[in-house]
Amino acid sequence: MNMRRKTLIRAWLAGVLVFVSATANAESISEQELLPQDALELSLAETEQALRAEEGTPDFALYHEASTSDELPATNYVRPDRGGRSFCRSCEFHVGVGGTYHSFEGTRGVVIPMTVSWDRNRWEFGVFRFGEQSSDDNDAGVERVVARPSWGASLSRRFAFYERGPLRAVFGFGVSYRTEQDILSATHWNFSSQLGLRFQAPAFPVIFELSARHWSNGGVRTPNRGQDFTILTMRFDH
Repeated sequence: MNMRRKTLIRAWLAGVLVFVSATANAESISEQELLPQDALELSLAETEQALRAEEGTPDFALYHEASTSDELPATNYVRPDRGGRSFCRSCEFHVGVGGTYHSFEGTRGVVIPMTVSWDRNRWEFGVFRFGEQSSDDNDAGVERVVARPSWGASLSRRFAFYERGPLRAVFGFGVSYRTEQDILSATHWNFSSQLGLRFQAPAFPVIFELSARHWSNGGVRTPNRGQDFTILTMRFDH
């Protein structure tokens, strides 16, 4: 009787120990399975709270930017500079005054020049208003009108052959047109040449250019004394 009782007690205790051990293992497994899910929910909650806007709602734009910033590099959009394609972005407009001469003697003609240059002053187009010109360079030595008031235009290719400090010397040649045919030139179309000196003070916003010019037809048709004049032009720098 005592032996049977002892055997039952031992079996009961063994069953209790097995039950307790199984329960402990199940709780350990449940904690291991739930821990990653709880950590994920906590991480999402913290991320959502950090990305909330001032109004208290989730800022999904920031959330999207944070999630994709490592994958896609940021691209800065630059608006194309359409002004760089402008033909006359480098144009210089000059106005001034001058006078006519022949054989180093004045012919009393006033010149009003208006010129524009571009491509770093490599090309120049000019319009000129010439006043009446007279000269005593004739056999009788009498002052006579040699040219009536007229208009002229020229297109020249210019070259800089000397530059030092604010000074630059330029030479140019091209074609010209005069509205009048007279003793200066028997043709409307002529060759043109020029020799000029540009001055630009570093602290003064004005560019000055003094140039001597000669138009003639090269002796293709006579008479051909040539149109000689000197002009002083200026441009206000911007």
